[in-house]
Amino acid sequence: MTRPHIGLVAFYFPPSRASGVYRMLALANHLVDKGWDVTVFTVTPDFFEHITRSSDPSLLDAIDPRVRVERIPLPMKHLEQELRRFGRWRGNYPEVHRRVTQRLIRTAWCDQYGSWVPGLLNRLLRVHRRHRLDVTLATGNPYSCYQAVWAFKRLTKVPYVLDSRDSWTLNLFTDEYAFPPGHAAFTWEKRTFDDAELISFVNTPLLAWHQREYPQDADKMIVVANGYDAAGEPGGTGGPEVPERAAHSPLHFGYVGTLTANQPHAIVWEGWRRAKEPGRLPDAVADLYGHLGFFGVSAAVRNLLPLDDTAQQVRWHGAVGKAEIAGAYDALDVLIMIVADSPYVTSGKVFEYMSTGKPIVGLYESDCAVAEVLDGYPLLVQAASLDPDDIADAFARAAQLAPSVTPQQRAAAREFATRFERTRQLDVLETHLRRIVGATPAPAP
Repeated sequence: MTRPHIGLVAFYFPPSRASGVYRMLALANHLVDKGWDVTVFTVTPDFFEHITRSSDPSLLDAIDPRVRVERIPLPMKHLEQELRRFGRWRGNYPEVHRRVTQRLIRTAWCDQYGSWVPGLLNRLLRVHRRHRLDVTLATGNPYSCYQAVWAFKRLTKVPYVLDSRDSWTLNLFTDEYAFPPGHAAFTWEKRTFDDAELISFVNTPLLAWHQREYPQDADKMIVVANGYDAAGEPGGTGGPEVPERAAHSPLHFGYVGTLTANQPHAIVWEGWRRAKEPGRLPDAVADLYGHLGFFGVSAAVRNLLPLDDTAQQVRWHGAVGKAEIAGAYDALDVLIMIVADSPYVTSGKVFEYMSTGKPIVGLYESDCAVAEVLDGYPLLVQAASLDPDDIADAFARAAQLAPSVTPQQRAAAREFATRFERTRQLDVLETHLRRIVGATPAPAP
């Protein structure tokens, strides 16, 4: 058959810097390499400029030029935070506007981004008339994207796949339902799951929970893990050995990634303080690279960090673009893996961390999903618990390990990480997509 055509519905796509962007960016590029025609349906950049106020323009250069990107405006007056952008209706009748918006979310939209669905569905149909789509794939969140591909299938019979980066109806941090009984989210999740050809999850705990909730759809659910971008790809973290540091230079611990209020900062930095006080980390510094909070700069997150205590030597360097991220890793000797306490959360940065071949301090509970990923990593120094004394001990052990790591040990750590190279994970999904559209397997490279 001719090249199969897939439509990727990815609300967050470059220039957004949201964590899910890298998964869909990599998938789009991977599929064109595998012989697919790829059209991405995403929101216009003004959403990232005015609402999330967070973007990484360097990511635009990472989009394969063969990938067609359709950008659809989101009616977002209900999301605006600036009074000047409220518009006449919301500005003059804010309570009426709020009630109408909440009613729409409860009854028609699925979530606060549901106003995007009509324009998205119209664009899907226009592209389909011009160049027939063989399959669509929607990634959530937002989960109104699922609603769009479900409706598109009803109109055109084009099958769809759902990619769940998180969970719609499960609160990942309390292990409880995210909505009260009878909420429309449960209806829409079941409806979209029932009609899907395939549903992918980023880790085994999320897969298992959804298989228990939807046993009738369990056989169509798979795991497609996240991964790291190999050397030579835009923004990749792999590369040649980093030159050895000067013998008397400070030891640089570091965290790369978004810092959130869900992470156990209070006990982590108490452990750091306790390790510094007895002199076990005399010259060590902690360098933090990344956003504070998911959108913009969160004062609440900043206040959890000991940035104003000079004795702790914890420094925040701000956000780092994907194109410059390799330089941030090169500047560090030991990586700090801080993960929110949840059995369903796998930090996307864990794969990048391993790809550097550097020591990693693991600060997470043993039932966290990231523990399964890091299990067996040769240079892992895991805290015995999240007690501050155990955290302090882990920092001290990592400080002793870092100067003694040999090139052979670093090579072994990098070799361990290769199983998580991103395209290896995406090959599984690509194979399933070919089965759905009835295409022959892609030729071997």
